[in-house]
Amino acid sequence: MDQVLLQRRFQLNYSTLSHIRSLFTDKAAALDINPTRLQQLQLVCSEYSTNLLKHPPQPPSTITIRYGRNKQGDCLEIHDNGSPWEELNAMINAADLPNMLSESGMGLAIIKATFADFDYRTSNDTNIITFYLSNQKQKQHLLIVDDSQSQLKLLAHFLEDNYQLTIFSQATEAIEWLTHNHCDLVLTDFHMPIMSGITFRDHVKQQRRHAILPFVFISGDSLADSIELAGQSAIDDYLLKPINKPHLLGVIQRVLERHQHLTTQYQLQFEQQLALCLPLPIRQTEVTHWHIEISQQAENSGDFVMQHSLADGTTLVILGDHMGHGAIAKANGAVWLGYISGLLENDDISPAQLYQHLNTRLYLSQSQHLLCLMLIHLQEDGQVACFNAGMPAPLYCSQKQSDEIQQTSGLLGLFDEIDDEPWLNTLSSGASIHCYSDGLAESEWNKKALRLLTDLTPEQRHQELWQYNASMTADDKTLVSISYCHSHH
Repeated sequence: MDQVLLQRRFQLNYSTLSHIRSLFTDKAAALDINPTRLQQLQLVCSEYSTNLLKHPPQPPSTITIRYGRNKQGDCLEIHDNGSPWEELNAMINAADLPNMLSESGMGLAIIKATFADFDYRTSNDTNIITFYLSNQKQKQHLLIVDDSQSQLKLLAHFLEDNYQLTIFSQATEAIEWLTHNHCDLVLTDFHMPIMSGITFRDHVKQQRRHAILPFVFISGDSLADSIELAGQSAIDDYLLKPINKPHLLGVIQRVLERHQHLTTQYQLQFEQQLALCLPLPIRQTEVTHWHIEISQQAENSGDFVMQHSLADGTTLVILGDHMGHGAIAKANGAVWLGYISGLLENDDISPAQLYQHLNTRLYLSQSQHLLCLMLIHLQEDGQVACFNAGMPAPLYCSQKQSDEIQQTSGLLGLFDEIDDEPWLNTLSSGASIHCYSDGLAESEWNKKALRLLTDLTPEQRHQELWQYNASMTADDKTLVSISYCHSHH
């Protein structure tokens, strides 16, 4: 797994299975996991854990569940410390739901039906199963509200092939749903008995996250007063019954496209203003015995880089990436840049304390905005410690090898406690570490490319990594390369 977003360790026994099943329940919104994927993750985690208690000769005492990304898409990993389950591949491949409903192996059939693409391996006394999750493009999401059941059925029939739908017969239920969920457009009846469509719209607009949500109204009322009221209410469109499918689809597509255009224009204006407020990016710095090189594309993005000298004379380099793109990512990246700068006013704070403080702050705020963070602590004699919270696995390169650093704790703020065990090493002459945001991680490091890095200097590695598959990477990307410079006598 190239980028670990969630990581959690469990004692494995029958009493902890319910906790394992519910692992993703309250993390789904933060991780942008849709309801279907959430149900799949819950099922597979529960069923695979149950089977680990039944089948291996020596069942594991602990498991670690990891969720994140590789170059092909999202993936789920489950690590266990039991004896290898030699028959696993054969048992899952042979499992078949229709024939196994009354057998104890039904869980394996569920796993096969849910995530058929998987890999099982044993490494360093740890068994690892990786499920590769297909990343299907999500349909745009419409919320439909109408007190007429027949009208709801008709609208669903017209729209279900093109859009993801959520349907309510009462506006109050829709308002409650919107406090915890998002949609791209609301299609609502104009006249409803408990709450009118206009009043419903006004309630929704009071929720800050839905302030510019587009509304399309439907009504059988062609009276001039009603149409004038709708026009005065700054609605996005107004449809008269009876409705035909082509016209309905055309109106919804037009409103969504217009909304996207206005949003894009707003973001461009916001980004121009934001650029005037942000500090100039760091390019290249020399710290005693250390060389740090930084490259950034789309400098005013959600990525940020900081460098700070601690009271003990050591140096802390921080690479942050507010997940997402566009104005929101950039604004939140700027907010966290300022917040971390404030914490670092206390020069006595240690990297581990900073890591724990940020985790606690994010956890208590229950933020839906994810912050990936890498802390690199540069110490004496080439010693380096890397704390990785949800960033892509950095590279360690020497004149003998080039490998990904797999030590990680998952994203900050998902749980009240976080593993703050860093990756530790001492960089020798010619060795370097390279940390990067997910924009650069979208280009795949193949083994041949990694081998070639061993023969290069740290500066050459930086340039090679920055240019690697340059045309394939995202608009927002950052690369930080660090090497140790031995003093000359």
